[in-house]
Amino acid sequence: MDERLKKKFKYGIFFIVIAILLYAGLMNFGNVIKFFDWLLDIIMPLIIGGVTAMVLNVPMRGLKKLFGVVSKKINKNIPEAVADISSLILTVLGAFLLIFLVFRVVVPQIVESVSGIGDTFMDYYPRLLRTLQKYGIDTGSIDDLVDYLNIEELLKQISGNAAVIVGTAFNAASSVFSTVFNIFTGFIIAIYILTSKKKLKRQLKKLMYAYLKENQADAICSVASLCDDTFFHFISGQCLEACILGMMFFISMSIFRMPYAAVISLFIAFMALIPYIGAFLGMLVGLLLIVMIDPMQALVFGIMFLIIQQVEGQLIYPRVVGNSVGLPAMWTMIAVLVGGAMFGIAGMIFFIPLTSVVYSLLRDNVNGMLEKKNIDVNQKCLK
Repeated sequence: MDERLKKKFKYGIFFIVIAILLYAGLMNFGNVIKFFDWLLDIIMPLIIGGVTAMVLNVPMRGLKKLFGVVSKKINKNIPEAVADISSLILTVLGAFLLIFLVFRVVVPQIVESVSGIGDTFMDYYPRLLRTLQKYGIDTGSIDDLVDYLNIEELLKQISGNAAVIVGTAFNAASSVFSTVFNIFTGFIIAIYILTSKKKLKRQLKKLMYAYLKENQADAICSVASLCDDTFFHFISGQCLEACILGMMFFISMSIFRMPYAAVISLFIAFMALIPYIGAFLGMLVGLLLIVMIDPMQALVFGIMFLIIQQVEGQLIYPRVVGNSVGLPAMWTMIAVLVGGAMFGIAGMIFFIPLTSVVYSLLRDNVNGMLEKKNIDVNQKCLK
C-alpha cells in the first residue's frame, strides 16, 4: 500500500471512529452530560487554580521588576529566588488584604443599609410627596400604587431578613466555584504554579519536543507565548483600569460630599475586575448605601456613575485594556456572557483573553488563506 492510500485509510478510520462516538453520544446524551458534569467537578480546582495563578502572576511580575530596580539603586544583587518568594508573599498578602477590606467593610454596610431601608423610605416618602405637590404634580396615583403594592410591609420584611438576603446573595455568588474545598484547593494549586512556573514550563517543553515533531512543538510554543502575552496584558490592564475607576469615583464623590465615598469606591474598583458587569454591580451597592442617607444624592450618584462610565468606556478602557486584548467589543461581550455562564466569575476573567487568542489565530489564518488564493475581499460584493 503506497503512502497516499495509507493516508486515506488512516483518515477513513479516524472519521468512522468519530462518527461512532458521535452516534453513541447522541444515543446516551443524558449520560454524556452527567459525565461532563462529573469531569467538570473534578477539574474545577485546576481551573480556579490556573485563573488565580494568572491573576496573581501580574502583580508578582511587577514586584519582581521592582526588586530589580531596587537592587540597581542600592548596588547590591538580590538573589532571584529571594525576589520570587518575596514577590509571591507580598502578592498573596495584598490579595487577602483587598478581599478582607471588601468583606469586612463593605458587606456590613450593605446589611445595615438593607436593614434600615423600610424606615428610611417611610421617613422620606412624605417629603417626596410634598416636593412633588409643590411643583404641581398630582401624587394621587403614586399614593394608590404604594398602597396597592403594600410597600411598607414589603420593606419591613426585607429589613427583617437583611442578613439572610445578603448572605444568600453571597452564597449564590460563591456557588460559582462549587464548594469551599474547590476554592481552597485551587488556591493551593495557584501557589504551586507560581512557585514552580519555570520548572513546569521546562518540563512541558521537554514533553512536547520529545513526543511531537519539531515544527508542531514550535507552533504550540508560539501559541503559548501569544496566550501568555495576551493574558498578562489583559489582566494588568484590567487591574489598572479598576484602580483608575475607583480613584475617579473617590475624587468625584469627595467633591460632592457624598457618604461612603471610600467604601463605595473600593467596592466599585474591586467589582470592576469583572469586565463590563462588575462596575454596574458596584453601582447598585453604591445606590443602596447612599439612598439610606439622602435619596437625592443617590440620584446624583446614579447620574455621576453614568457620566464616569461613559468617560471610562470611551476613553480609558479602550486605551488601557482594549488595545492589550485586540478584541472587538461585540466578541468581548460574548466572551463575558459565555464564560460567566460556564464558569462564573473565573470564566468572565478567563474567556476574554482566551477569545482574543482564538480571534488572533483565526484572523491570521484567514488572512493567510486569502493571500494564498490571491483574493481581495474589498473587491468582492457581499450582500
